[in-house]
Amino acid sequence: MEKEVRLIQSIQRAFNIIDCFNNDNTELSLPQISEKVKLHINTTRGIVNTLVANGYLACNAEKNTYCLGLVYITKADLATGNNIKRLRTLAAPRLKDIANRFQVSALLQVITNNNIFTIENISPDHSHYILNSRINLTFDLNATASGKLFLKYIDEPLREYYLSRMEFFPYTANTILTREALEAELDTIDQKGYSTEFEEIGLGISCVAVPILKEDNTLFGTVSIIASSSVIMSVLDTALEPLHSCAGFIAGNILP
Repeated sequence: MEKEVRLIQSIQRAFNIIDCFNNDNTELSLPQISEKVKLHINTTRGIVNTLVANGYLACNAEKNTYCLGLVYITKADLATGNNIKRLRTLAAPRLKDIANRFQVSALLQVITNNNIFTIENISPDHSHYILNSRINLTFDLNATASGKLFLKYIDEPLREYYLSRMEFFPYTANTILTREALEAELDTIDQKGYSTEFEEIGLGISCVAVPILKEDNTLFGTVSIIASSSVIMSVLDTALEPLHSCAGFIAGNILP
């Protein structure tokens, strides 16, 4: 039987007040906060003043309202960095196994600030030639396997924003160059469960990517393999299960 955890009431109340603020309630007055947390306004005022003094809330004196403080900016960056470092450590052995088993480069990509970046790139131990993706370089959305997954899983308004402004640069003869062709390609991802890139950004180079999905079915990132086109074609069917397994493991270790 699990031991009951004792919560500190005043601290819990402070968290409840912080949780009042979201996309629908970015700015609230003291009476509104008091009503939401069901506390007497004087009690609410004391906790709110303490949060303001420590930077967790900010006060707009002209409107007599409150919003989240700037302290979350640095802490959000720190939390994101720590989570990414932890995921890299957890994913590395699985990426290494995939890289060595199929003689490919195995990559972990994550979504940050509405872009997708490579944060880990594992090469096979005993390969004379290695193909890598640059760390922290954004992906061409129309010409890369992970870029297509990014477009597939973002919400409709953001997808429309990207598609309406996309410059279709012809890297190779295989590069998708129209919105219609790209949207048709995105439709196939649902059927296949993965995304491909066959010599679309470089001749002789191909890639396969699978999504890392959070509990709400939004995209956290991707796991992918990159190698010569002949290698990718020869290992595609057998590599999919290990790729999905790795993505599922990473999804299960994403911090909320």
